[in-house]
Amino acid sequence: MSKSTTTVDHSSQDVLEPEARPVPEGRVARLQHGETWRSIFRHPHLDTPRGRALQSFSNVFLHIYPVKVPSRVLKLRYSWRLGYIASVLFAVLLVTGIYLMFFYTPSVTAAYGDMQQLRTGVGFGQLIRNVHRWSAHLMVLVVVLHLVRVFYAGAYKRPRQFNWVLGVSLLLITLGFSFTGYLLPWDQLSYWAVTVGTNLISYVPVLGKQLSDLLIGGEQIGQATLLRFYSLHVAVLPVALGLLLMVHIWRVRKDGFAVKRGEVGSFAEGSTDRLVVTSSGAEPATEDGQRVRLLGVVDRESVTAEERLTDDTVFTWPHMLVRHVVVGLGTVATVLALGVLFAAPLRGIANPNETPEPAKAPWYFVGLQELLSRFDPLVAGIFVPTALVLVLVFLPYIDRNSATEARNRKVAITIFSIVLAAVIVLTVIGALFRGPGWQFITPWDHNYLEL
Repeated sequence: MSKSTTTVDHSSQDVLEPEARPVPEGRVARLQHGETWRSIFRHPHLDTPRGRALQSFSNVFLHIYPVKVPSRVLKLRYSWRLGYIASVLFAVLLVTGIYLMFFYTPSVTAAYGDMQQLRTGVGFGQLIRNVHRWSAHLMVLVVVLHLVRVFYAGAYKRPRQFNWVLGVSLLLITLGFSFTGYLLPWDQLSYWAVTVGTNLISYVPVLGKQLSDLLIGGEQIGQATLLRFYSLHVAVLPVALGLLLMVHIWRVRKDGFAVKRGEVGSFAEGSTDRLVVTSSGAEPATEDGQRVRLLGVVDRESVTAEERLTDDTVFTWPHMLVRHVVVGLGTVATVLALGVLFAAPLRGIANPNETPEPAKAPWYFVGLQELLSRFDPLVAGIFVPTALVLVLVFLPYIDRNSATEARNRKVAITIFSIVLAAVIVLTVIGALFRGPGWQFITPWDHNYLEL
């Protein structure tokens, strides 16, 4: 009896979709289907539903995104892309900051000279510094706007409570990021702005002196302060912000997008059907926001009914990715334009014996400085900001109202709006309407706004 041999065509294993088009001929096509290319990109480009899913699963950058998102997420008005813009600004800060580090020495004898050298002797040095400074200002503004939008949308409620806490933490780190970088030019503007800001620490009950010594490193701002601010600015805070940002983005995926799905009327995750298991089978999750995922094998006859929400999702790639590329390029173009049009200020070298008038904190702390001019420092500088931060952190757990619509959250929205308006008014007054001796002035007579 002779044995017959069968030849198996293993090339068919590369076809991931039955309806996929045949591989086109050409040098580029052969390169993309060669062993070297396939060792880097695990799956070929297939313009099919499964092909797009495989691209997301196998690409480290696309894997940050869910495979599919609710179609409403694509609309600009859904979130104004504020979270994504903040991430792009952080990336710009990292790139420009690394470039500036090559030409900066954290020394009171050299820092100011390095700033002067950036303006005249380093290729694109002034432009990079301008972009870095404007990105820092815009990142503070965008993160605040992102937090405000999330509150008004009610997107901090269950199951996103902890992600709100992460967002508040990112805001605080962003403020610290900008504040520590403010001192590095070592000019009069930065020196006295940081002096005003760090003086608040001494008012902290019990631990004020210890915290002041830890941050400043002496009786007044000097070499130890500059070195500590530099270490915080280029190492500690970027790592902390990067790690929290990754967890924050991951929780956005796991907690689900804050959009209404189908007829349910509650926030749901866009990329999965939400089902709960009951004795009669699988049913959609209830409006309390609970999400249950089930992976298992059951007998077919045990499932008697299954109701699914209307599938209003679209593939992230290319729909969401294209929009993010456009917004990212627009963000970079904006900071580049600001860097070209408006130069970062550089006053005279820092002089502890010459106090400029007015000595203002950075604009994001000038509202607190205005409050200090009206009330006792312990109350205005410690109790009020601490209470505000604590309320923001615990807001999702304090607010027991499960509604997300504005018409059902009138009390919370009213209180938040009043506090937000007070912060804006204090900031505007301190930034634009205060002059030498902290006297009231009009900005059209003389502008003392410092950026």
